[in-house]
Amino acid sequence: MKKKFTWKKALYIFLGLIFAAALISGIMYLVKSNTTESESFLTKKPTVQNLDDKVMATGKIVPREEIEIKPNISGIIDKILVSEGDQVTAGQLVATLRIVPSVQNVNASQQEINNANLQISNAKINIDNQQQQFAMQQRLYTQGVISKQEYINAQQQLQSTQQVYRNAQQQLQTAQKNLQIARTGTTPELASLATTQIRSKANGTVLEVPVKVGSQVIEANSFNAGTTICSIADLNSLIFQGTIDEAQAGKLKEGMNMNIVIGALQNKSFPGRVTMLAPKGKDENGTIKFPIEGDVFNKTNEYIRAGFSANGEIILSSQKNALLLDESLIQYEKVNGKDQPFVEVKQPDGKFKKRNVKLGASDGINVQILPGSNITKDSEIKVWNPSDKDKEALKEKKDKK
Repeated sequence: MKKKFTWKKALYIFLGLIFAAALISGIMYLVKSNTTESESFLTKKPTVQNLDDKVMATGKIVPREEIEIKPNISGIIDKILVSEGDQVTAGQLVATLRIVPSVQNVNASQQEINNANLQISNAKINIDNQQQQFAMQQRLYTQGVISKQEYINAQQQLQSTQQVYRNAQQQLQTAQKNLQIARTGTTPELASLATTQIRSKANGTVLEVPVKVGSQVIEANSFNAGTTICSIADLNSLIFQGTIDEAQAGKLKEGMNMNIVIGALQNKSFPGRVTMLAPKGKDENGTIKFPIEGDVFNKTNEYIRAGFSANGEIILSSQKNALLLDESLIQYEKVNGKDQPFVEVKQPDGKFKKRNVKLGASDGINVQILPGSNITKDSEIKVWNPSDKDKEALKEKKDKK
């Protein structure tokens, strides 16, 4: 009986010790949590630097004027004498064409020649007859057998027959030229107007050659735009073409300075100027965008390729030596129905205290803290919404401690 009581008593003592240890551990954890509040959050300090209030337009670099070289006669590309990137001058030969005769046109022209030859033969026979008739009428008139009017009528008939002959000869020449055009595409008289030699119309760089040797091309006329053989532009005269959000369009006007930033050139910046802001916006995936254009001033003669993606930065205002804070650190609360911005500032005892702030301009990342907010460049502001990167930094900080 005594032995059973001893084991029971020992069990109670053991359970009591476990409970006491758990209680002490909980109390120590709460005390440690309350005394290390400052270690549970990262902090960031404001910075003093210039703040530019700017808007951003996205777009690309394009030539101010791009010329498309097109033929004025249809045919097959026989030779291409330039490649993309080549420098050409006005009048330089860029391609030659080969005319493929149309069987239908050749047959039609040949038929016209045959008809003209037949008319000439008939006219010659009529002229011979009329000349004999006129010679006889002339003798009779000289002998006084016929009147002067009859003599004049015979003369007019001869002249009329001679005119028919001349018309037939003209039709023959026209038919022969049509046959030559059908076979070769041109005639010596039309060499300056329709030619198989395609030449550049301006100085510049060849941007694109969309055809190949053997490709069929169509002439440019009032009914057809024609086939582009190559496009040429002066890459020393470039502009920025882009779009800007409707919320920013109202802040801009023509003549404002802009910086053109080209990512493909390691974000190199070029000065520019707004030259056009469209009066009408376009719907792009539910968002209204306004087309914008600007001059690009390439003072260093940097080689800029047409089609480079670029951003146009237009600075609206600039704040010098402004006290800036990461905008993500700003919190808001409702005060009299309005949003009151505030931050939590670390105190000397390690705790954080709420402090209302006055905000100024923002660039979308940093916001200006105006005087009267009781915030200095040495204030430590709580990061209340840490990112994954911030969380990793906080973990490293705890591990070091």
